Amino acid sequence: MKPVVLKKKDSIIILSPSGRVDEEKVRENSKILESWGLKVEFGIYTFDIHNKLAGKDEDRASDLQQALDNPNIKAIFCSRGGYGLVRIIDQLDFTKFKQNPKWIVGFSDVTVLHNHVHTHTGIATLHAPMANSYDTTPEIALNSLKESLFEDNYQLATPLSNETIVGGNLAIVYSLLGTNSDIDTDGKVLFLEEIGEYAYNIDRMIHGLKKAGKFDNLKGLLVGQFSGTKDDEFGYSVKEIIENCTQEFDFPIYYDIPVGHVDDNRALVLGN
Repeated sequence: MKPVVLKKKDSIIILSPSGRVDEEKVRENSKILESWGLKVEFGIYTFDIHNKLAGKDEDRASDLQQALDNPNIKAIFCSRGGYGLVRIIDQLDFTKFKQNPKWIVGFSDVTVLHNHVHTHTGIATLHAPMANSYDTTPEIALNSLKESLFEDNYQLATPLSNETIVGGNLAIVYSLLGTNSDIDTDGKVLFLEEIGEYAYNIDRMIHGLKKAGKFDNLKGLLVGQFSGTKDDEFGYSVKEIIENCTQEFDFPIYYDIPVGHVDDNRALVLGN
């Protein structure tokens, strides 16, 4: 199930459910959303700071809960990733969100929220650039975000785009295995991306997904950007790791999808 498309004069909110952000930068970047005709609001704690987090757990959860519950807010934009959503995800109640679905926009640590929403509500979310990076996001990626929000049936023109796609950041997907935020990949396409990870850790996590049955009955695998991968003498590329671990399966694998921790981070609808 997809949330309804946005229209001009709709109210959206920018929240910080994970890491702390630069207020000046996020406010400046929010003008891009305003230029699309959207009314931009901010949470009470969007610019709060508590160590590396954007406020205390209870405050970040409160901001997110109010946005989920408010029928006048038509989309929730996360300001950045980092870390923190796993600390608050089980405090959230999605009852009113299911009654009035809205787009949840973000990636990286927001994979926790994407996966939890897909598992517990069946509502689509948007893996896309966040408000701390619009100033470095090229027009083609910003347009993909805009089109995803304002056009019905939009999906990134990528192989298997007509299938249900789930996933996100590899480390987050791996960390949620066996939890109440774990995703079901049966009959779906799995998307994965990563940044700054050691190759042997990528190997470990891909094997972990395999052992957890995430490749069984998979429709396909979309491999996004694995930027800044560190070899550390492991000797295998990301492609070699994935091909070695999936050689007994017959699902298609597509590499270098323009989605991930890079400037040209295209919007990708997940869970539709």
